Amino acid sequence: MPSPRKPESLVPSSPRSSELAIAEPTLYLPKVEVGRLFGVLLRRGWLVVLGMALAIGAMWYYVKGAPKIYVSTGSVEVSSHAPRVLNIDGLSPEDSKDLEQLRTIERNMGSSALLMRVAKANGLFTAPDFAPPGTSEQGVVAMLAQRTRVELDRGTRVVMLSVEDTDPQRAKRIVESLVSEYDLWIKDRREDLARRAGEGLAKEEEKLRDSMEQAETRLQEFRESHPVPGLEGREGSGPVTDQLGALNSQLTQAKSERLRLEAEYESFKKFDPEDPDSLGGIATTARSEEVLALSRSLQVKELEFSKIKERYLFKHPVFKEAEREVTSLKEDLVEAVRSAGQALEKSYHVALENESKLHGEVDGARTVAIGVEGVRSKFDGLKREADAARELHATVDRRLRETTLASAVAASAIAWAEPPFVPEKASKPAKKILFPLAAFAGMMGGLTLLVGVELKDGRVRDSASAARATGAPLLASLPELQAGREGDMVLLSDPASPTAEAFRRLRAVLLPPPAKPGARTVLFASAVPGEGRSLCAMNYAASLAMQGQRTLLLDGDMRRPGLSREHVRGEFGGLGDYLDGATDPAKACFQTALPNLYLLSSGPMRNDAAELLSGTRFPALLEDAYRWFDAVVIDSPPVLAVSDALAMSRYADRVCLVVRQNASERKNLRKAAELIRSSGGNLVGFVWNELSVRSKGQPAPEPVVPYSHPALSGSGETTGAGSASGESVSPTIT
Repeated sequence: MPSPRKPESLVPSSPRSSELAIAEPTLYLPKVEVGRLFGVLLRRGWLVVLGMALAIGAMWYYVKGAPKIYVSTGSVEVSSHAPRVLNIDGLSPEDSKDLEQLRTIERNMGSSALLMRVAKANGLFTAPDFAPPGTSEQGVVAMLAQRTRVELDRGTRVVMLSVEDTDPQRAKRIVESLVSEYDLWIKDRREDLARRAGEGLAKEEEKLRDSMEQAETRLQEFRESHPVPGLEGREGSGPVTDQLGALNSQLTQAKSERLRLEAEYESFKKFDPEDPDSLGGIATTARSEEVLALSRSLQVKELEFSKIKERYLFKHPVFKEAEREVTSLKEDLVEAVRSAGQALEKSYHVALENESKLHGEVDGARTVAIGVEGVRSKFDGLKREADAARELHATVDRRLRETTLASAVAASAIAWAEPPFVPEKASKPAKKILFPLAAFAGMMGGLTLLVGVELKDGRVRDSASAARATGAPLLASLPELQAGREGDMVLLSDPASPTAEAFRRLRAVLLPPPAKPGARTVLFASAVPGEGRSLCAMNYAASLAMQGQRTLLLDGDMRRPGLSREHVRGEFGGLGDYLDGATDPAKACFQTALPNLYLLSSGPMRNDAAELLSGTRFPALLEDAYRWFDAVVIDSPPVLAVSDALAMSRYADRVCLVVRQNASERKNLRKAAELIRSSGGNLVGFVWNELSVRSKGQPAPEPVVPYSHPALSGSGETTGAGSASGESVSPTIT
């Protein structure tokens, strides 16, 4: 047997950090666990299927009882050039050139007034299959508006019409009535407007006719009282006015001639020989044509001379010849301009004298005609008044006649683009849409219910959830045992099984590090009963014993039957009796059938276990046990049931929490881990127990520790197996 280690202080201290725990035990876990989601779907997928089945069934019931709705469609084209026979404001056809007018037509075809006419035309107010009996006219129109759709097709001049109805024939008739009643409605509006306009025009025409007759009467009386020759003629039609008009015409012509000659003469006076283009604006006459011809010749010759300058020197004969020609042309042009100017001056003086004479003759003729001017002015005023009254009366009379024809002119600018047809198949209820939609809604409802049930069910179903709940890493995972083998010491009954290998893996994980060889006490705890705590403690202790370590398995559950309750007679005492000072622990310590494994019984059940564990005898017991055993494994009561496990965990080197699949709840695990850490326990991790939970009627068998007694005696005799080396050992625990 190894030499006893130096006992360490068993006084509770501040919580110790776990040697096995990493900085973040859940850091390695994925954020989204596909396997867990798949497991949830496998467990509760029936909720989704049930939701889809119920939704599809409800939709089938609805579709079976829902009335069949038929949709009849058609379209009308709005013309941009409607007939415009009359030009009366408010009575002319609709203008549909811009988008606002198209929207107006669209709105009018869906208005309540038009729908009222359509309902009356199709007898919808008395149709029991369209509206329930007793429905008001407003209600029928509202129902028709819900079933009617009028929409302008974007980017076109086409208005789409559609009507839903249970009767396919009536749906087609309603679409046709929308167009026909719209035409009649527009026509009625125009007839009403024409009637009101005609009444006003008739009254106005009568007043204007009286005014016209009075004006003509005054004009005739003035004509009879002033018999002036040429009174009704225009200016120049009478003897005097004719002469005055002729003189005025001659004066105007003379004045125009004088102005023309004056302008031409001024142009010649401003002529610059160096700038022949200055005569470009004069009128075309014989004199000006001669001057202009010389000017063009001079320009041509100057152009030629400029080319000669570039080629010859000024003393060259060609240069001199060209220079003489240019000089000669300039002299000829100046002489022609001078001669033309003198001739124009003479003609200008003659025209000025002629104009002066005509002015005198016109003044004399005007003096003669001024006597009859006053009579003519008054006559013209009366005539204008009579003409204005006649024209105004004619205009109003024409409008009045047009108004009477307004009802016969087509005012609508719409025409059928696609006439409606009788629908052959019902469009509602749309089974191809409703059933997939119901299935989707049922699936979403089932998923919602699934999530709610899963959130409400706090049971831990995988090791990742247990790691998140406890904040501790996974130490080992125990596969499911065969039925009836839940209480076996697996390392003995089936050493080649995956479960036995899992306990060996747990032994390797919990092996004390070289830095702390004395860390030999391992306490197995659980949040609630039935999670496999005793099974793990027994098999872990067996794995240490099989490795050659003298191991003490301490049954610390003094509240209920545990590892040693039904296999050790009460006369040998137990942990409770030792803590109470009533017995020696050697009487309660038995050697098991496995060499190097010893069992310390819990003894009779006690209610004062918490008080006994809070005393000093339990740490003293552990300190004495360290002298004779290489490892101590403690099987503790549930953490949340009683406080015994918390009182023992502070004296253990390591605390290992056992979590059973589908038995533990997240909140219980979180609370148990927090209590262990708060009490000073060193929670190093948890063991995931995949053993399935049995029903209450079929409880799993309790773990059994094979033993022989007595293993230890106060006299130091040894009746059990020896140490791993075969020596006879007689430990005495006092």
